[in-house]
Amino acid sequence: MKFKTQTSVLKEVVSSVSRVVNPRPSTPALTGLYLHASEGFLEVIGSDLDITIKSKIVVDVDVEGKCLVNSNKLSEIVRKLPEGEVLFSDVGSELKIETKSLDFTLRKLEDQDYPEAFLKKHEKDDQTQEVLVSELFDSLKNVGIASTPEGGRPVLTGVYFNNQDEKTELAATDSYRLATQQISNFPINDVGIISFKSLSEVIRLFENEEETLNINSNEKDLYFFNDKYFASLRKVEGTFPEYQNLFPKETLFTAEIDKKEILESLESALGTSFKAGMPLIPNTGLGQVQFISVMATIDNTNITFENLDPSVTYAGTVTSSISSLTINLNRGESYILAASIDQAGVTSSTLIGTSIVSN
Repeated sequence: MKFKTQTSVLKEVVSSVSRVVNPRPSTPALTGLYLHASEGFLEVIGSDLDITIKSKIVVDVDVEGKCLVNSNKLSEIVRKLPEGEVLFSDVGSELKIETKSLDFTLRKLEDQDYPEAFLKKHEKDDQTQEVLVSELFDSLKNVGIASTPEGGRPVLTGVYFNNQDEKTELAATDSYRLATQQISNFPINDVGIISFKSLSEVIRLFENEEETLNINSNEKDLYFFNDKYFASLRKVEGTFPEYQNLFPKETLFTAEIDKKEILESLESALGTSFKAGMPLIPNTGLGQVQFISVMATIDNTNITFENLDPSVTYAGTVTSSISSLTINLNRGESYILAASIDQAGVTSSTLIGTSIVSN
């Protein structure tokens, strides 16, 4: 395999597809991105079994071929590439990535171990329908927040598509709260339950694309696609609770509240801006660390740590010379910023006063 392309195009595709790859899967092949160059196109595929994303871009193919490489490693390399042309060459057990100023070599994974189901081609057929992106995605965001985070009871981690006559009601619940919303003219009537985490990736992938999106399904999967991206979402097996009966149909009273005031109060309670505080501990040389732990309550949350000491090496960061650090988390995900107080110049008060701000 040998092909050339522009780094700007490649960065977008690799970033979008690699997001769904599980860094700690059951088999090494599932840590990979599958690259297939043929007939003037490069296809990039990634999956965590629940969702598979494919992207197809135009490239200059010199030699057709395919290979499987570690998703995290390739993503790191692609992020470092300068603007301009980049050449990919399949050389034995390695993949060479070359620009005018930088060269990288990446060891390949065994591509024959990659699941065949991910490689099947999917194209428009008589069953393909179109769906309005704005109505569907807005409704999914409104409803999905009531679902259970990944790791809970599987049927409660998803959104249930409940078809009723010519309308579809979306429902999600974690047994403590329930969210429902009706959408009109949804063209697929056998969706069932789809993981909200997977649906969130679809929203990120397509919400800035065209007004309409192609959609199709079979017994096990739901497909979203356009000319640039294809996403296959596995349906969650099981029966969704009879949510209509989860909460009483009659209540003792009804209250009407000001939407703006309640949202501002809830935002203040959850918080988007903090200063870190912690007890002082003596440096005994036994490997003590100071740390700050944060957890996101909604998907695609950007969190910035500010006022950091650039002379300190923080666990999980690439360089020690940073005064701020921004991370992105989805709902239920957490991040720990830590610093060992055994380092020269680091005291047990180093992280005290660190500013933590989210969007």
